[in-house]
Amino acid sequence: MMQQAPALPAPRFLPLLLVGVAAIVLSAALACATPFAALAALSALALPRRDALLCVGAAWCLNQGVGFGLLGYPWDASALAWGLAIGWAALLAVPAAAAVARRVKVARGLASLLAAFAVYEAVLVLAGLVLPGSAEAYAPAIVARLFLINLGTLAAALALSAAVGALAQRRIRAA
Repeated sequence: MMQQAPALPAPRFLPLLLVGVAAIVLSAALACATPFAALAALSALALPRRDALLCVGAAWCLNQGVGFGLLGYPWDASALAWGLAIGWAALLAVPAAAAVARRVKVARGLASLLAAFAVYEAVLVLAGLVLPGSAEAYAPAIVARLFLINLGTLAAALALSAAVGALAQRRIRAA
């Protein structure tokens, strides 16, 4: 008799898979505008803290793989340092989003995104004080564009989640 491999528990495996796929697709499409604040907020809303950090860390690793492997980011000290700064910013956005999600009852997704985005951008502004780059990257129009990308990502993910949940409920009732 053949033994089946144990199935990975869906509640922990599925968000990691979805965030991973999103990270690859969004990194390839948006490069430096990958919506890490939205991924941090979504992970914080859906998962325990450790798992949310794991999801965002995995998303960052995939983003760096796409950037350096497919998009041709330069292998120099500046690019590597900015990559690390982005990783720290994304990871620090998770507890900010989770803290807000615990306290807010209405529009939790939006509130979590606002907290995650504020922390993410603040860490990058601080990194910009010591790393080479341009202050133009923090112009209001650019920050607003990045926020809209994050907001759109959050909205699409929450809509997809609601649709999948409704479909699952429908299948359960039909069974």
